[in-house]
Amino acid sequence: MDYLAILAEMAKNPPDSNAPLPLSNKPATMIGATLTFHILAWAAVLYRLHVRFFKIRDPGWDDLFVILAAIFNFVAQVCIFGAVHWGLGKQIVFIDLSDVKNTLHWVYVQFASYYTTAAFIKISLLCQYLRLFKGGVLRSICIGLLVIVSLWGAAYAFMSWVPCFPPRAFWDRTGNPGAKCYGFGLGTVGGARAAYISFASTNAALDVAIFMLPLALYIRPSLHKRQTLAIVGLFGLGSVVVIMSFLRLWTILKYQRTPADAMNFTWWYPLALIVSCLEINFAIMCASMPIFWPVFVQSMSQMFVVTKEVEVRVEYEDRLGPDTPQMRGEEFEMSRPPSIMKTSRPVSVRSVRPDSFKSGGSEERLTRRSEKSWYDDSPEFDYSGSYKSIPEVSFAAMPEIEAFPEVPKTPKTPKTPHTVFEYGSDDATSMDHIRRWETSRL
Repeated sequence: MDYLAILAEMAKNPPDSNAPLPLSNKPATMIGATLTFHILAWAAVLYRLHVRFFKIRDPGWDDLFVILAAIFNFVAQVCIFGAVHWGLGKQIVFIDLSDVKNTLHWVYVQFASYYTTAAFIKISLLCQYLRLFKGGVLRSICIGLLVIVSLWGAAYAFMSWVPCFPPRAFWDRTGNPGAKCYGFGLGTVGGARAAYISFASTNAALDVAIFMLPLALYIRPSLHKRQTLAIVGLFGLGSVVVIMSFLRLWTILKYQRTPADAMNFTWWYPLALIVSCLEINFAIMCASMPIFWPVFVQSMSQMFVVTKEVEVRVEYEDRLGPDTPQMRGEEFEMSRPPSIMKTSRPVSVRSVRPDSFKSGGSEERLTRRSEKSWYDDSPEFDYSGSYKSIPEVSFAAMPEIEAFPEVPKTPKTPKTPHTVFEYGSDDATSMDHIRRWETSRL
C-alpha cells in the first residue's frame, strides 16, 4: 500500500480535530527543547576550537569532523523552525496539500542533516580516540570501529539525501508520478519501518561501543578523586546519549503499528525529533568537553581568586613627657598623657637595646628601664621636630657633615645603654646638630 492510498484511507475516517495536542507536539516545546541544547552544543564546539587552535595550537581531524557535525546540526535546527511553521505537530489529514509539501520539504532536509550529523560526530570521537591510543589493542579496535562507522554513515546519509529518484519526489509525489521511493522515502510502509528501525538500533549499538571504548583507559586505581568524578560526569553525559538513542527507537516502534499510524508522521515525529536533537547535542558536548574542560577549570580558578591589597600605615605616638624626676632612672611604663601627639610621618628609631620596644596591639608601646641615663642639662624637646634650647652649644661652630662616624667600641668603662631618637623635622640642619650633639654625649 503506497503513500497516496494511505492518505486517502485516512481522509475517510479522520481523527478528532478537537483532540488536545500532546506536549511534545506544541511548537513552543519543539523549539524550546531543541534550541536550548543547540546553543549549549555550539558553545562547547566554539570553546573546543578556541583551545585547540589558540591555546595548545594542535588541531586535528577530530576538530574538522566536529565542525562538520555542528554545521549540519545547525541546518537541522533551522529546518525545525520551517517544519513547525508549515504544520509539523498536527494530524496530516488536517494540513492542506500545499502545506504538506512544504512540511515534507523541511522534514526531508532535517532528516538528512540529522543522519549526517550522527555519522560525523561518531567519526570525530573515534579520531579523538586515535590521538590517545598510540598503539595496542585499543587502537586496533578504534580503527575497526572507524571503518564501520564511516561505511554506516555513508550508507544512511545516501538513503536520507536520496530517498527517491528523483529526490524531489519525497515532498512532491503528485508532480513526480513515476518516481521510485524506498526506505526513508516512504515508498511503502514496510520499507519505511525497516529503515527507521534499522537506523535507530544500529545507532544505539554504535553509541554504546564508542562511549565504552575508552572506559578501560580511564578507570585505574591510581586516579585521584577529582579525576574520578570528572570521568564519571563525562561518561554520565555519554550515557544520556545512549539513553536518547534507545528512546528514539522506542518512539519509532510505538507509532509503527498500522500503516495509517506510520504515514501520519507529522503527528508522531515531533517526539522523535526532540529526542534526536537532544541525542546529537549531548553527543557534541560530550565530544568537546575533554578538550576544553581542563582549560575551563583553570580559568574559573583564576577568575574567582580573591586578592586583598593591604596598605599598612604606621602611626607613631610620642609618649615621652617633660623632663621630670620620674623620667630619671626610675622604672616605669609610660601611660597615655593628655598631650600625646600623633603624626603619620614614619619615624626611624636607632636603639642599642632592641628589647626596649614592645608591640602592643595596634600601637607601639615604649618601655624604658632604669639603665637609661639622663642629665639635667639635656635639651628640652617639644617633640614636634624642633628643640627648645641646647645649653652651651654653638651650632655656628659645627660644620655640616653628611653622616656620622660610628662610635668606636673601647674596652673602657661601659656606659649605660642609651636610646637615641631621630625625630622627623622639616629643619634638616637643626636635626643634624641635634643628632651630633646626642652622639657626643655617648
